[in-house]
Amino acid sequence: METKNASKCSWAAAFAVASVWFGTHVGGGFATGNQVIQYFAQYGWTAAIFPIIAMGILAMVMYVVMSFAKLKGFDNYKDTFAALYPNSKMEILFEIFYIVIILAAVASAVAGAGEVMANFIGIEYVGVAKFLCNIAIVGVLVLLSVFGIKLVMAASTVLSVAILAITACVIFSGLTADMDVITSQFLTPNNIEPIAYTDNMFGSIWSGIIVYAAFQCVSIPPMIAASNELSMKGIKRSVILGWIMNGGALAASGYMLSKWYPVLKALQVAGVTGFTNALGIPNQTILNLVGVKAILVLFSLLLFCAFVSTCVTLVYTMVQRFQGVCMPNVIKSEKVRSAVVGFVVICICFALSLLGLSNIIKYAYGYDGYYAIFAVILPVLVWGIPKVRALKGAQKEANTEAKVGNLVADN
Repeated sequence: METKNASKCSWAAAFAVASVWFGTHVGGGFATGNQVIQYFAQYGWTAAIFPIIAMGILAMVMYVVMSFAKLKGFDNYKDTFAALYPNSKMEILFEIFYIVIILAAVASAVAGAGEVMANFIGIEYVGVAKFLCNIAIVGVLVLLSVFGIKLVMAASTVLSVAILAITACVIFSGLTADMDVITSQFLTPNNIEPIAYTDNMFGSIWSGIIVYAAFQCVSIPPMIAASNELSMKGIKRSVILGWIMNGGALAASGYMLSKWYPVLKALQVAGVTGFTNALGIPNQTILNLVGVKAILVLFSLLLFCAFVSTCVTLVYTMVQRFQGVCMPNVIKSEKVRSAVVGFVVICICFALSLLGLSNIIKYAYGYDGYYAIFAVILPVLVWGIPKVRALKGAQKEANTEAKVGNLVADN
């Protein structure tokens, strides 16, 4: 029994759970560099510090929710938030946030995969080209959703590890590149000057720390499920490790991209051929500028696969969530209901994908992040913390009474 209890709070078990958070956060969206540019790197040096603070806020929220779920014996987000809010019907607040962020994630993955394809074959990702690329991705998505869901799910872990490894190579390449050489090759011949960072400290603090932490609450449901077997000590360790892993990766990417932002922004604003959307997938642009062709090809392929995998997995999640309530009295066949839900989800996400990756991350993620501040973060801090303290107190009192009872029985 002691060995079993020890395993529930070991650093190894905590690391496994922290890796779930890491995998949810550091996926295809992170690998593009777009999120990091929009919320951190465009503001300059703070991109190396604010990510750690943002992940610290999220870690605190996650610790409260995971602790509450553990103390109440819940293993899913629906029961957890129904009990955490003052009224169980308020759980719909988290449900709205979660559905919106999933739809935005699928839309951004479609747009991201389409843009990767366009960049790789050397066409501008605008107008008709954008429409056709996104349609092609949707076609692949439908085929895989029908025939290859098991294959995609089986490959998702390998893809996640591969995309993390190649992203680390991108960060290293970006940090070690000689910016003077890049400037002389791409800016000087076109009489272009690097563009200054966005001078808005309040915007940096607000969007870079608070809003980013808020929409990353999408990681809470898988963390509740993953931490079901951990002890309270194990939960604390998993959150600490998750904070270090996610904050560290985000800060490293932020620091690298902040170094490149003035050049990428200048190329995009000047409309230099081949770089009119240099900030769309900045990590791909950086590899192109540095000239590391082998890594560029591998990165583009893995990023494309990661986006498609994300699409298929999340669409499947939405189908599983809603097919049971999709007119069950009218449509008796589960397969037909699943097809209907899948079709609706894909249509919505395709329409959103035409906004482009940058706009989806800026507006869909951003506004859902604003919503999550009031629907998730504040409720967790206001109602969650007192409830966790009360539950811990009751548990401690029960343990004390049990010890006293055992002593009396022994005597």
